[in-house]
Amino acid sequence: MSHPFTDELTSRVLRVDEYLEVVNTLLAPLTVSVEGEVTDLKILPQWVFFALKDAETGAILRCGLHSGVYRRLGVNVEEGMAVRVTGYGKIAAKSGNFGFWVSQIEPVGEGALRRAYELLVKKLDQEGLFVRKRELPVCISHIGVISSRNGVVLQDLRKNLRPLGIRIDFLHAGVEGADSASEILRAIEHFARMKDGPEVLVLIRGGGSLESLQGFNNEAVARAIFASPVPVLVGIGHDVDAPIANMVADRSASTPTAVAHLINDSWAPLTERMPRLAERIATSFRTNLRDMEHRAELAMRGVRHAIARIVSRFYRYEEVIRSARNRIPLEVTRIREREARYTRRILGALTSRLSDTVRSIEGFERIIAVSDPARLLARGYGIVYDPAGKVVRSVNDVTEGDTLTTRLADGTVRSVVQKKDSGVQ
Repeated sequence: MSHPFTDELTSRVLRVDEYLEVVNTLLAPLTVSVEGEVTDLKILPQWVFFALKDAETGAILRCGLHSGVYRRLGVNVEEGMAVRVTGYGKIAAKSGNFGFWVSQIEPVGEGALRRAYELLVKKLDQEGLFVRKRELPVCISHIGVISSRNGVVLQDLRKNLRPLGIRIDFLHAGVEGADSASEILRAIEHFARMKDGPEVLVLIRGGGSLESLQGFNNEAVARAIFASPVPVLVGIGHDVDAPIANMVADRSASTPTAVAHLINDSWAPLTERMPRLAERIATSFRTNLRDMEHRAELAMRGVRHAIARIVSRFYRYEEVIRSARNRIPLEVTRIREREARYTRRILGALTSRLSDTVRSIEGFERIIAVSDPARLLARGYGIVYDPAGKVVRSVNDVTEGDTLTTRLADGTVRSVVQKKDSGVQ
């Protein structure tokens, strides 16, 4: 049958790289799943390579994938494990080798699933992911739930939660088979990024086989649970082997009902202990009230005694005041008499002192009158002053030629010293 694309190819001579590009273009959209036994496994820093071997014919298919993709798939493989891989074929241009580029790996059969489970348990246990167990918050009021909307586990959880106003944010994720791992992982990451995220993350589903529980035995899911910013509570029923998600979780339970009971228990400090605490508070209050009443009675007795003492003192003070009030006129009379006596004594003393003072002044006046220079001048005496206006008391106070002033009783006379003799004539 003719086709424009094939007709063009048959009419041309292609280079090797052109032909390989055509083949790879045709193979890329052809995503298929292939089963086989893992051989020649090489886990390198950047790549993971292995071969799938057909158990009957011995045919070999070389496979490869990036190490980041391998870690994200969360499935640990080893030599001899039966797996189903999904991907597409591609021919390397430089080597011409054909390889199968893997996008999904799934253990096949109970033995392979159990071996993958054991390998992952050993690996995570050595890293210590099963040791850390965070405490659930007290009085949980907001939970994030990851489960399938098609199951009854969510209804069981809601039915068994007490009516405490707990907010439930639900996110659907497939919980069956290997394909569920990516959906569970996306749901965990969604709640981790929430701005107003839940206080506890809850993963629930019913029990199942290793094959049905592959999403909960996935390494990427286990590490996401461990990295959750809030405690994780996993409720997955199981018969023999506990799902790895249960081991990594901070708390685990076997049923959604048990999960609800764990959340209800976080309210125990209020729903169970609060009544006992209220009774203890009431008992303590009654005891303290009785003690305060006793203290108040003692205080009132003290107040009554103090008031009685004050009243008694008041009556005594009133009597003292009454007696003092009767004595006041007599005291005033005595005080006035003393003041009159003191006044007479003071006036007598002042009169006597004044007479003595007058006599002294008269004596001083007589002395001053006798000593008055004017009286001497009137009797013919004079007072001689030198040119500087000083009284001349000796002939030595003047020199010949000095102009002297002589004060007499009725005026002054100026004279010039012509000659001075010492001694009295």
